[in-house]
Amino acid sequence: MAGFCVRLTQDMPNRVGALVSSHLGKFIGVGGLVVLGSGGGACIPAYENVRAIRAYAHEDVSLKVSLDRIEDIARTLDLVDRILVSTGYTPGDQWVRRIPLTDPDYRRIKDDIKTENPYKFGEFEVPVLKCYRRHIENVLEEYKPPPEKPMYPSIFDAVAGFSGRTPDLKKHWDAHRDANTLFSEAFEAEKQLEDELAGQPEGVRKARAGELAERRNKRIAAEGQVAGAKAALQQDAALLAADAKLSDPQKSQIARDALGVISVAFRVELEALALLPIVVIQTIRALPGAPKELVTTPTLKMVRQVYQLPSFLSGLKERFIRQVSVLEAMTGVLAKASGVDPDKTAGFMLRESVVDQIVGITLDSLRIDLKAGGEMFIFSSIHTSTTQTTKNDNDGTSETLDYTGRKFQPDYRVKPIILAQASFAIVLDWIRLPGVAALNFGYATDRAYRSGGTIEQSSLATQLGIRGWASDVFDFGLGFLGIRSSAKIAKFTSGEVRKVGAVDGAINSIAPLQIEMTQIDVGYDVLFAVGDATMKAYMEELVVGVRYYRYELPRIVYELKNTSTDPKNKYFSFNRESPPQAVDARYLLAGVSMRFGQGEAPLFSPWLDVAIFGGAGPTSFYFLNDQAGPDVASNRQEIKQIALSFNGTLAGGIRWRFLPRGSRLRLDLCAMYRADFIYTNIHRNSADLRTDYGSIDVFHGPTLAIRGAL
Repeated sequence: MAGFCVRLTQDMPNRVGALVSSHLGKFIGVGGLVVLGSGGGACIPAYENVRAIRAYAHEDVSLKVSLDRIEDIARTLDLVDRILVSTGYTPGDQWVRRIPLTDPDYRRIKDDIKTENPYKFGEFEVPVLKCYRRHIENVLEEYKPPPEKPMYPSIFDAVAGFSGRTPDLKKHWDAHRDANTLFSEAFEAEKQLEDELAGQPEGVRKARAGELAERRNKRIAAEGQVAGAKAALQQDAALLAADAKLSDPQKSQIARDALGVISVAFRVELEALALLPIVVIQTIRALPGAPKELVTTPTLKMVRQVYQLPSFLSGLKERFIRQVSVLEAMTGVLAKASGVDPDKTAGFMLRESVVDQIVGITLDSLRIDLKAGGEMFIFSSIHTSTTQTTKNDNDGTSETLDYTGRKFQPDYRVKPIILAQASFAIVLDWIRLPGVAALNFGYATDRAYRSGGTIEQSSLATQLGIRGWASDVFDFGLGFLGIRSSAKIAKFTSGEVRKVGAVDGAINSIAPLQIEMTQIDVGYDVLFAVGDATMKAYMEELVVGVRYYRYELPRIVYELKNTSTDPKNKYFSFNRESPPQAVDARYLLAGVSMRFGQGEAPLFSPWLDVAIFGGAGPTSFYFLNDQAGPDVASNRQEIKQIALSFNGTLAGGIRWRFLPRGSRLRLDLCAMYRADFIYTNIHRNSADLRTDYGSIDVFHGPTLAIRGAL
């Protein structure tokens, strides 16, 4: 990489020297164009390729490999400019015929690169772009035009001759390139200042708001120049499409040659765009260890330089996005004039690719996932304290809940349920849409190994409506167009619930514990559409959706009544409690679930799940009219109210990969501990009443499974 300079800006060599110290220079030849920031994030998802994500998903993080790939990406712009407007052309030139990359040449070049730095030091995928770059450079060196003056200064000059109305085609390309360069610089400067101010106090941000506005205006003005230059090229393309008449053999030869060269330029830029988001994420993950990886004794200056790199690649990405659309249009015009399908042009001879549109939907777009293992299910109930006070410092109000006086509370003595589980999933990836369709089915049961004991019938058991003994969980789901849906139906009995004294804990009665739960989730993983590369680097899923919960547990319901005369300081004292009963509640919740992690690349791959849902639903229960009377229908006050429910999830897990990284077949050991917290507050018609269960329910337990994926 030493000494490499790509024409991204007019003064790039000076900027490289200013940015990178001599110690880093031998590693960072691209001048610090390392990490794609979040600016312009709306554009990134359109160019993310599922095939590229999967091809590089299992790699270890290496800053040296990322820097090598960034050099390839940046060099692409220089090579495209070279073959289109800087290389002389005469019909029949060898360099034009040799510039398409064939499959045999690709395999040979790829094998050679695997033996070179930095790819020989790990299991890293050699990008198609790198092979194409080396091939083009070799062709331009070995088959460069003869020393005599060429017929045309460039391919674009030859194409311009197809129409008497497009003499400035090359000039318009140069103007578009230069406008794109100015725009990328302005975009980069704005992004760098935004990142710098993001963590500053409000006063600092306000003081520099004018500076940020000035940079934003420069970026907007530069974007206008790009649009004007692009319009000129589009007009040239339209005129060529209308006027191009291949009336003689020489024009036909020029059209074929130009189509081949421009389609190659289009192809390599597609490969660069597909690779770019991958490199962005891998580089961000590698930055924490960057100084140590690059040099043995990093200085503070070097560390600062490395961590300033994330703003630079954003401008490069914006230039690629704008330039590739121009090349696509030019390829289409020449292909139509030549009567050739664009997919059959020279640039697309090589079928190996990480670009979804090139490869299309093939057998490896279908993924199969099998999992088998065991799960332990534990139920715990965290009782709220006897007295709770909450204060609002803004308005000076307070609210106290005092349960003093309650007689009984449920004491759940749960024996952990050990379930054998198995699941099967089949997923279809589409062009730029991962998991466009999915079907999964899971089943867990303790019939193979029971840990819950037997059912003992009692008056409390009859009262709670205990009817069965088997523990089963069904879990199934569908996904389509990124929308995920799943349903879990659980019903099992294990352990016992005791009715105990709230003060002395004396046992009043005992019954088996029966739990029934139905959970249906529908959500959309929005992470793929997020343009923030830093977020993607450390997050695997970001699902926004709704959850339906039907949830039944043995309960004692407590009613508290406001006894305070001060409207600012409410004091809710215990009023009455219900008999033990199976309370059925149905909640519709909305929320978000997130998985933090770095995917399946490392040998040991940890993750953290966090989910927060909130909502409401109907619930029903009863109090006794006569607290000392019998629990019979004639003595019950049936109440149907709306319950507010809050559901939080916290889970941690780790994947341990068994098979080599390069294998399409995956075999992992997955371990996870998950806890779901559910708190319910029952709304009452009177503002002076509070009703709840006096506890927070927690479903938790570990899972251990072997997962195989193809």
